[in-house]
Amino acid sequence: MRKTLLFMSMLLFVGLAAHAQRGQGGQRGQRGQRLDPEEAAKTQAENFQEQFGLSDEQYKKTYDVLLATNKERNEKLQEMRSSGSFEGMREAIAEFQEKADKQLKEIFNETQWTAYEKWKEERASQRGGRRGGGRGGN
Repeated sequence: MRKTLLFMSMLLFVGLAAHAQRGQGGQRGQRGQRLDPEEAAKTQAENFQEQFGLSDEQYKKTYDVLLATNKERNEKLQEMRSSGSFEGMREAIAEFQEKADKQLKEIFNETQWTAYEKWKEERASQRGGRRGGGRGGN
C-alpha cells in the first residue's frame, strides 16, 4: 500500500503541475514532446507557489529541489529504459518522490505542508484505479 501511494504521489508530483497549466497534455509541450527538467520544475514550482502560497524564497528553493529531482529521475529512468530493465521503475520513481518530499517538507511551513499532503491525497483518489498509464494493461 505504501509503495503504491508513493508511486502515485510521484506520478502526480511530476505531471499535475504541468497538466494544470497546460490542459490535457500533462508534461508535454505543444507538439507532444516531454518538457525538459527545467521547464517541468518551473511549472511545478509556479503551481506550488500559487496553490500553497510560497514566498519567493520558498519558490526558489522548491524550484531547485524539483529541478535536481527531475534531472536525477530522468537520468535513472533513461538508464533503465536503455538497458531494457523496466523492473524497479516504480520503486525508483517512489524513491525520488520520497527524497523530494523530505526536502520540500523542510521548505514549506506547517500549513503549506498540510495543504500539499492533502493535495497529493486528493489527486491520488481522483486517479484511483487507473494504473499503467491508462494503457489498458493489468
